[in-house]
Amino acid sequence: MQSSQKIMLIVAAKSGQLGNRLLLFANFIAWAIEHNSTVLNPAFEEYAEFFTGSANNLFCCYPAPYFTTPCNRFLRRKYYKFIKYLSDRQLLKTQEITREKPFSWTRYQEIEKLDRASIVCFKGWLFRDGWFVEDLPLLRKHADAIRSYFTPTEKYQIQVNNLISNLKHSADIVIGIHIRQGDYDRHQNGRYFYSIDQYIEVMNAAKQLFTENKIKFLICSNVKQDPKLFKDFNYVFSSGHFIEDMHALAECDYLIGPPSSYTMWAAFYGEKPLYMMRDTRKAINLKDFVYFYEWQGLFNYRDNWSESFWDWTH
Repeated sequence: MQSSQKIMLIVAAKSGQLGNRLLLFANFIAWAIEHNSTVLNPAFEEYAEFFTGSANNLFCCYPAPYFTTPCNRFLRRKYYKFIKYLSDRQLLKTQEITREKPFSWTRYQEIEKLDRASIVCFKGWLFRDGWFVEDLPLLRKHADAIRSYFTPTEKYQIQVNNLISNLKHSADIVIGIHIRQGDYDRHQNGRYFYSIDQYIEVMNAAKQLFTENKIKFLICSNVKQDPKLFKDFNYVFSSGHFIEDMHALAECDYLIGPPSSYTMWAAFYGEKPLYMMRDTRKAINLKDFVYFYEWQGLFNYRDNWSESFWDWTH
């Protein structure tokens, strides 16, 4: 698409939690770079303070402004509510992306209309349900700029660096384990909820892949875990802070976890291979650890959206 004017895209609605928001924002940034456009993402408001590109950027825009702006959560929330108000009432041109099928810029039927509007709001889950398919090459092309924007702010980066340097000093290989329970007992009727015994089974299988190396596990979880259950492993728990955990996982040599945008972002950000747990009875092979750009997805639509799911292949 060749545009005669600079277009501003606005993400005017929230979609899921941190991993989903990052992947959505990243795809908008990639498109904006490619088309010399601007993205505003007021829907990123509760996460903006944690990243260098958005921490002093009241409008959560890309490219980030040359000047910094005093920001706080109150101002960001007011800004988001204002944009949402304008979008909900169609006072700004708004595109509602439905969830019947995955969204991609490649197949977006309205894309030519962006030429004729300088500001367009987007609402809907967008890349939450299809970011790996047609638009992956563009995300890869602009990955360095995206990673730079989403670098954690200094205090979190220091914590991650200290943790990882200690781990790598005492191990040949560090394997990050994302134990996601909590909300996963309800998500898609518990499709990806695994017991601790199942996680331990996968950890034992992973350990057998590296019998010649000293292995250490970094365990990240959204539920407090009993240390005694992991007594047979050389491991440490992460800090439990959602930003530090995500970026500590990104620094591991290998990642293991259930299907989750949280670990997918860690794999993207750190360029590390991920084993996505879908069948805990399956024997693990090194080729099952897959880099972000190698994933492909088959979307299984259900009338009841909570039952829709992806089959990941590579």
